[in-house]
Amino acid sequence: MQELRESGVYTLPGVGDLVVHTIFRGGYFLYTPEAWEFNGLHRYESGADGRMRLNGRPTEWQINQLTDTGRTARSRSRSGAAQQAFIG
Repeated sequence: MQELRESGVYTLPGVGDLVVHTIFRGGYFLYTPEAWEFNGLHRYESGADGRMRLNGRPTEWQINQLTDTGRTARSRSRSGAAQQAFIG
């Protein structure tokens, strides 16, 4: 399984951009840019096996299908009152 960057912005074909948050179990939470910026819930998650799940259900996607955009999301807003674009 490829290793993803914390706060890295990745593209998933057919889905769009997702922001990565590393979790302690060796997997990841993946957020839409809007959910990341406003402290919303993650959309996808993966385990150490690299398989992605949506709402706890398996999907056809795996972490190795994500493409790194080279962008990094800003730190999550504590107030949820974003004033600028989320990507630096």
